[in-house]
Amino acid sequence: RKASSVTEPGFVALIVVCSCSVPVFIWDHRALGSDYVESLRLQVPHLLLLCGISRTFVVAAAATDKCTRVPSLINSLCFGEGSERRRQHLVEYIVQSAAGFYVCDFRLTFGMVTKFSYVSIVILFGFLGQELTRK
Repeated sequence: RKASSVTEPGFVALIVVCSCSVPVFIWDHRALGSDYVESLRLQVPHLLLLCGISRTFVVAAAATDKCTRVPSLINSLCFGEGSERRRQHLVEYIVQSAAGFYVCDFRLTFGMVTKFSYVSIVILFGFLGQELTRK
């Protein structure tokens, strides 16, 4: 959690940038005019930045998902005779520590990243559909 607290301000800034990117993308598309090919060509850097930020979310969520698999890994190991109680104590300690990547005291999971991506894509297609029916 200490590493998460150090990187939290930057990660929150990335979340804000990613959230604002869809309306900015649509606004830029309107400002650049009706030539769709030229407009999309000019939006490539914006889309690459959005892909890089999305990859950051996925990597952070993957760290949390790896932390959830550690207890089952330790539970499957054999430490010799008479070590079952110590192993169970270690597994319980790891489960109760709830290791992972935290942002504002919320554990970032792959499910959260997926839901955020789905909502962003729905908003993007909603704005694009509205824009295409307008012209």
